[in-house]
Amino acid sequence: MTVVLVGCGSDSSSGHGDLSGKQFQNEQNKKSVTIDAVDNNFETPYITVSKGTTVTFVNKGHNKHNVVWVGDTFKASPLLERGDSVKVTFENDGDFAFYCSLHGTPTSGMTGGVRVVK
Repeated sequence: MTVVLVGCGSDSSSGHGDLSGKQFQNEQNKKSVTIDAVDNNFETPYITVSKGTTVTFVNKGHNKHNVVWVGDTFKASPLLERGDSVKVTFENDGDFAFYCSLHGTPTSGMTGGVRVVK
């Protein structure tokens, strides 16, 4: 099952979780990027992408996972079984924090973030 969530998000003036102090992997200038959920961790959990990039979250672990956004940026994903995925396209710049509500909270555990730049 693949779920597609397309949203504009909000501009960077809105708070979407504090991502200061996190190490971001640069994935700018790619049209699509994948973040894997693997047994209670997101692999490459903090990425920087360009506006218009689609990020695909894939459950490659043995446990169910979901993607819940801090704030009201995007609708939370359904529970993802192994092999399921959800896609999110980022149309606006800013920081967008997310977590798995089964294995984390907005501030600890299975967390991550997408930094979108122009």
